[in-house]
Amino acid sequence: MMKGGLNWRAWAVICLAVLMVGAIDQKNRNTLKVEQLLKKIEKHHSRTDSPDLTAEVTERELNDYIGYRLQQERRPVINSLNVHLLDNNQVQGKIIFDARQLNLGLFFGEALDFDFSGILQSRRGAARLDLSALQLHGRPVSPQTLDMVLGAIALCYGTEPSRIDDWYALPKGIDRMAVKRGKAALYY
Repeated sequence: MMKGGLNWRAWAVICLAVLMVGAIDQKNRNTLKVEQLLKKIEKHHSRTDSPDLTAEVTERELNDYIGYRLQQERRPVINSLNVHLLDNNQVQGKIIFDARQLNLGLFFGEALDFDFSGILQSRRGAARLDLSALQLHGRPVSPQTLDMVLGAIALCYGTEPSRIDDWYALPKGIDRMAVKRGKAALYY
């Protein structure tokens, strides 16, 4: 009786392990796909005689790539960032900052957990998010709260402070982006 129970559990663990390896492998493939696409776009950008092109990245590929990039940071102030791509350039997401590393732990605890939604605007190689809603730990806050966090990040890295409604450079070669449900179109 006991032997059969252990056998069932052992198979369950093996199946779970196989599923986890497959999920990790898919994340790596997604990351590699986006990385190669960005390199291709950058090379295309250096050729002036090329016509404008478009490439699509899925929401899952984008989130896997973001996760990979965050893991590569030496002193990460962002614990996680996850975005949901919706129709009409609508973007929703969650970003979690390390409040202690930003010296904001006394005020906010260990993490700054922001939920956001807004419209992605892009033009001439830059983009910004026009926020329509922002919550910190589930409670509505003004965009100035996020601006304060961005200011703390600038102090931490010794860079110029920025605001959430500033224009940020897109990866080299990308002229603009458009978002629809589950996908982002990159124009280059």
